Amino acid sequence: MFGTKKEEKNEGSVQVKAARATKNDSIVMIDLNINGVVIKSCMLKEVECKEDGTAHKKGDICYVVNFPSEKANNGKWYNIVWYPLSNADVDDIVRQVKSLL
Repeated sequence: MFGTKKEEKNEGSVQVKAARATKNDSIVMIDLNINGVVIKSCMLKEVECKEDGTAHKKGDICYVVNFPSEKANNGKWYNIVWYPLSNADVDDIVRQVKSLL
């Protein structure tokens, strides 16, 4: 039956299929393959942390992955697709992008 088998997350389940540089040096457009599903036009941003956290201090450079989104009639932006990425996933994405560019 569905949901009876406990799934374990496979290491390396997030793969960068393509990376494109933009005019802004802190943004890279990427296509991700997540568990066999390709998500195109994700944005990898390099940002400065604004406050202390568990993994980073204020002023450190951090990386954020934004998934594709659309603007609704109410003027707000909503993700078309989304997947929960761990800090290890984001670090792996950054490593893959650096090797591609």
